Amino acid sequence: MSYPEKKLAPEASHSHRRSATWGMIPDVVAQCASAVTLEMYSTYSLIRQFELRVRQAQTDKDVECLIYLSLGQEAIATGVAAAMPGSWVLAQHRGHAAYLAFGGDRVRLADELLGLPSGCCRGVGGSPPVHDLSRKIVGHCGLIGDQVPVAVGVALGRPGEKVTCFFGDGAAEEDYVLSALSYAASFRLPILFVCDDNDLSVLTPTASRRTWLLEDVAKAFGMPAVDITDDPWLVRHHAARLSGQLPALMNVRTCRNIWHVGTGSDGAPEWDRHALIKRTMRDIGLEREAIEIEKSKQLAVESLWKERLQIKSAS
Repeated sequence: MSYPEKKLAPEASHSHRRSATWGMIPDVVAQCASAVTLEMYSTYSLIRQFELRVRQAQTDKDVECLIYLSLGQEAIATGVAAAMPGSWVLAQHRGHAAYLAFGGDRVRLADELLGLPSGCCRGVGGSPPVHDLSRKIVGHCGLIGDQVPVAVGVALGRPGEKVTCFFGDGAAEEDYVLSALSYAASFRLPILFVCDDNDLSVLTPTASRRTWLLEDVAKAFGMPAVDITDDPWLVRHHAARLSGQLPALMNVRTCRNIWHVGTGSDGAPEWDRHALIKRTMRDIGLEREAIEIEKSKQLAVESLWKERLQIKSAS
């Protein structure tokens, strides 16, 4: 389906918000203790190395199901998880990052993608429905944005427990998503809504789809909201601040590095968050530790996949 081009009013334009520094706070990294920074980098590196290995596995035809990788968007789940530990988690089809950031069983995730019966969906679900209820991670059925009203249901059914709900900028336009946001605001449900805004609904940019901003909609419903870039320290800062003001919404500008589904790429992203994070680790004197963490995660992920591939070969 093609969409007519819309001319946006300057104040409603999305383009000027799409930058690696949108909403940055000058001392936000300095506000974060080194131990917390290293823990976040560990989470971030695990997600990235896992996703790179999944990409290789599909290239090698070891993974045959449809996959939706978080490459380029890892920092969002990393920052949110650091601020919302123990919450219920509902993610979208591109949910590996949230699953891993909140402690989902990585063996069961690998097995699911390999089609093994020991996978979290018995090897028949692929990426969208990955879940680990032992860590309060609820799967997604694949219907765009359905996890948002489900998150409202979880919050209603688990009084007093916080909920984190991830969705994409395309899902933000679904009627049941908007009504769920308004319901959460009306009944003050303890949900942090996080929009992974990569400016694309499959291939269609936001400017061709709508003129309004999700941050403005959330505020109109009566909940606090921010629109920021995907720097993990910035994401953690706002997630921690908003965790005491729920319900709240974060629209986080990010860049997926590869296609909507699969492993291909249409070129370099608008900004390279991975390179920027590594530069920050160097600037704050943690480059050596960052290198060691990245190597250890790469070895751990490779060891896991080697083991699971052997099991698949023997099955």
